[in-house]
Amino acid sequence: MAGLEFSAPYNNDSSTLEKLFELKSLNGNRIREIYLSGPQQYSAAGRIVEEINESKFLDIVERIHKQGIRVNLVMNPTCEGTDWYKPDMMKTKLDFLNRMHQKHGVEAVTIANPVYIKEVRKQFPSLEICASVLSDIDCAQRAMLFAKCGANVLTPDVCINRDLRVLKKIREVTDLEIKLMVNEGCLYKCPFRKFHFNYISHKSKELGSIDADVFFFNCFQVTESDHSQILKSGWIRPEDIAKYDGITNFFKIVGRERPKSHVIRATTAYMKQSWEGDLLDILCSSINHYALETGAHLDNKSLDQYAFFERTTSCQRDCTACTYCDEIADKLVRLKVLTREKLEDLGLHEIAEQMERQGRFS
Repeated sequence: MAGLEFSAPYNNDSSTLEKLFELKSLNGNRIREIYLSGPQQYSAAGRIVEEINESKFLDIVERIHKQGIRVNLVMNPTCEGTDWYKPDMMKTKLDFLNRMHQKHGVEAVTIANPVYIKEVRKQFPSLEICASVLSDIDCAQRAMLFAKCGANVLTPDVCINRDLRVLKKIREVTDLEIKLMVNEGCLYKCPFRKFHFNYISHKSKELGSIDADVFFFNCFQVTESDHSQILKSGWIRPEDIAKYDGITNFFKIVGRERPKSHVIRATTAYMKQSWEGDLLDILCSSINHYALETGAHLDNKSLDQYAFFERTTSCQRDCTACTYCDEIADKLVRLKVLTREKLEDLGLHEIAEQMERQGRFS
């Protein structure tokens, strides 16, 4: 198998960007693209990040291009209200995208809404369009419809990350490139997901602080009462990504809203295809949130002894008739485990270094 390729996140922190440049080629693998939100005045997105204006955005684009890395502009909200479909709103977005693509060489755009995918494809035949993970592509039928709308690349719903049969079928019937999102830690078949991303889509454009994230609170309760949910989530371990040979060699790392420590740690782990540590420290979303709050811990390498990939990619997904994930969770998930990585992600770098010197991490 040829070297693996990665889509890495930019979190609006220039020092993170410089570290990503240092990692652009590692272990025979490479960062193909860096994805980021554009100015919020033009589009909402699936993550909430710091405000960025067009001048600063173009500066980032230029810096990425100088490193020989492609740029993927994320315009993937799931909702922008009824104005989203008005001609003047659509024109504003398309005019911005035209400038970015034609004048500044932005190579790719990530979109969730098929209405916009159709319009963008009609106006920009040379632009790579990636159907977002928020397009909920979970079967061949939906994949074919997004292909007909004009997508070049598909990021499937993370809930089918372990369904190799469905992924192979999608690749077969569309003949499009698949980009798998590897480290999103959402609940499997999460009932809150659609509503959470509708909320984020609005909040990402409104900016400002979030008083309370009721969605993570609900996911937290589910995970707290049932640790098997950590194992059922659709993440893929760094050690297992090469096993998708025949489906894809292109993988997306989540983290646009995470601190530099997390982005660089996750990117390094996946490019090296190995992680010696707590798996939850390289995941994002609700499971990582739960881990930071409770000290939940799952040793990544310990999953080797349970043939985790082979078992979870061949199961029938009938959790009412199987206790595999429950048994592993009972054996491996621990609470109140403080890692250096958790302290770093909480911004407590000096304490992390002090405890490291004192040998207080297991």
